[in-house]
Amino acid sequence: MKSAEAQRAAARAAVEQSKLALKRTRIVAPFNSYVRSEHVDAGQYVKSGSSVATIAGTDEAEIIVSLPLEELEWLQIPGQGGSQAGSSAEVMLEVGTQVYPWQGRVNRVLGDIDPRNRMASLVISVADPFGQRNAMQAAGPDLAPGTFVRVLVKGSLLDKITAIPRLALHDDDTVWVVDAEDKLRMRKVEIVRRERDEILVSAGLEEGERIVLTNLSGAADGMLLRPQVSEARQ
Repeated sequence: MKSAEAQRAAARAAVEQSKLALKRTRIVAPFNSYVRSEHVDAGQYVKSGSSVATIAGTDEAEIIVSLPLEELEWLQIPGQGGSQAGSSAEVMLEVGTQVYPWQGRVNRVLGDIDPRNRMASLVISVADPFGQRNAMQAAGPDLAPGTFVRVLVKGSLLDKITAIPRLALHDDDTVWVVDAEDKLRMRKVEIVRRERDEILVSAGLEEGERIVLTNLSGAADGMLLRPQVSEARQ
């Protein structure tokens, strides 16, 4: 009887020791995450410092957007000149004919500039990319790492700006306008921003003025014109 009781006590001690060992070998992530890959199998001996898994956070996703350096001046970037929030951004995931949007915000700019094209890397942060806290977001697909998305970053708002077609701009930043007497006037303008199809002008043009879109040979200030207004650009 005493021998059986000793064996039972030893077995109980072994169970408690196993429970303690199991408790000490539990791995708990310090943040909400999911396992991207595992590097260990059941029953395998793991040494101290060994990698057992790769995890990724689920509270926030980051998207790297390449932008020319001159575009950064139009954005609010945290850490540059104050503690203001970053510019807002809209992230769109296209799945077939469906477009799923997420709201993001400029988080920071990576320090390195791409030496091949001199582009800066802008980091856009998106909260709750897996829809864990937003029921409407959970109905759509996850914003998983490696997904290709389209990003629209909202820049600074410009007041009293006139947008004109690029073809209306001539040498020395001049624009040809037609005065009240249908005569050509070469006007110097101040350009705020040059886009692919348009030029944003801050000064030099008056409201309601007619702009010449046709390239005239031998154009001279005061030349009499016969304007034809394009219906698409009235």
